[in-house]
Amino acid sequence: MIVRLLVSGLFVVAALLGAPQPTAAQVTPDEAKKFIQSMGDQAIEVLSTKGNDLTMREDKFRGILKDGFAIPLIGQFVMGNYWKQASPEQQREYLGVFSEWIVKTYAIRFGGYSGEKFSVSDTRVNEQDKDVFVATRIDRPDGKQPIMASWRVRGIAGQPKIVDVQVDGVSMLVTHRSEFASVGAQGGVNGIIESLKGRIAKLAAG
Repeated sequence: MIVRLLVSGLFVVAALLGAPQPTAAQVTPDEAKKFIQSMGDQAIEVLSTKGNDLTMREDKFRGILKDGFAIPLIGQFVMGNYWKQASPEQQREYLGVFSEWIVKTYAIRFGGYSGEKFSVSDTRVNEQDKDVFVATRIDRPDGKQPIMASWRVRGIAGQPKIVDVQVDGVSMLVTHRSEFASVGAQGGVNGIIESLKGRIAKLAAG
């Protein structure tokens, strides 16, 4: 549950073919491991604190996501070719809406937390671009199978950032890019923006 909430929503083939390339010195496996563990600990702390209503969770997760995820990079990638077609004004609006959609999605779904335990196992370095893949495990108290996930960490502006996560073999970047391509084919850049606004409205209503 925790990983699904953090990503909503690490790839090996598809994302390697199209993911934005690193712009700064890469993190070491140990740095990436500690970074992901810290992210998980922060999320659990928010969930475990009594009195955290939805608004408070959104505020706290907004900070966690801003610090931990390369949201502008992710947003540009999943928009695909439509990013280049967008005007500067559309790009700014899109990134703002995309960020808010991610925050609200995670904050709402985090309400299903029921005592899961988050732990980091091993790491590996991708030889092509030196990104670090951090494997994690979510143990659930209800006896269900643990959730295994891999996080892709990249050094950006001297800081470790999550650029993708894969759960059950499904990449966040690849999934969202496919979804946005379908929406864009029907309504272009504005169609993608309006689709995200619609999703945010549904989340708020729910």
